[in-house]
Amino acid sequence: MPAQSEPAGDESGDEARRPVGQSGDESEGEAGQAVGQSEDAARQAGDLRAAASRAAASRVSATRAGVIPPPPWAREAGSRKPRSDKPALSREAIVAAAIRIIDEEGFDAVSMRRVAQEFGTGAASLYAYVANKDELMDLIVDEIMAESAVGAQDPAGDVVDWQEQIKNMVRAGYRTLTAHRDIARALLGRIPFGPNGLRNIENMLRLLRAHGMPDYVAAYAGDLIGQYMVGTAIEDYMWQQRYPDSTPEQVREAMSQVGDYLEALPEEQFPNLTSLARVMVGETGDPETPMFDRFELGLDILVRGLSTFLPPSGHERRR
Repeated sequence: MPAQSEPAGDESGDEARRPVGQSGDESEGEAGQAVGQSEDAARQAGDLRAAASRAAASRVSATRAGVIPPPPWAREAGSRKPRSDKPALSREAIVAAAIRIIDEEGFDAVSMRRVAQEFGTGAASLYAYVANKDELMDLIVDEIMAESAVGAQDPAGDVVDWQEQIKNMVRAGYRTLTAHRDIARALLGRIPFGPNGLRNIENMLRLLRAHGMPDYVAAYAGDLIGQYMVGTAIEDYMWQQRYPDSTPEQVREAMSQVGDYLEALPEEQFPNLTSLARVMVGETGDPETPMFDRFELGLDILVRGLSTFLPPSGHERRR
């Protein structure tokens, strides 16, 4: 009997469905690859959903644990893997670079593009960590608040007078601002909503209220004192820029000339200006300390003024 051939219906159907020039093995391989890619994509999507769920749970746990949450308008920073041949990008590194630029080049030099140059990258790379320049300014302010808080600490714990404690806070802030060129300009028209700024405000309010300061005075006092601190720091910087190479002796000589001018005014028209001319230019009349500290005097005036709002002694302090 002649040999029977195998049925060819299925095989011919498969061949008809295959693209021209493609073998069966190749078609099956591509189909398997597509299935594998689909499974990988599904796994990745699941991983992303799980990561998002863990992050949300972490934020809730942190809030319940007393960690200060970010304001609702703040954007959570991203986390890109840095290239090994460039400085690592992070929110902290970006803020540090911006402050360094202020120290070396001045406040006006700060831009997203200029900060990005410190990392050898473009401005777009920064937006995964900082939303825009306005948010960068907020972060700079909060870093300054942290630095000033450290300077205000009394390591010996000897300061018990509330007025002196307030002065120490302001002195520390003033020293911090003047140590960073014209960085005080970052605080103009900006409320320190960062965690360090909020802690500084809380500490001052706690101190004032604990000694019986009326709430409406305590609430405004911090803002008033802060404006004095920032304004004085900015004015100091402007004078330094106007007379960059002047020595302290030259400054005293220049102020003395102003005093000479005021004294030479017609006394009948300006009796107070002429009589206070030397005091107005900061002269004390003491050879040991020829110039009084204008910042300290202004601070003392402010704090003594606050004390007049306190209730009579014997008022029970708030805890």
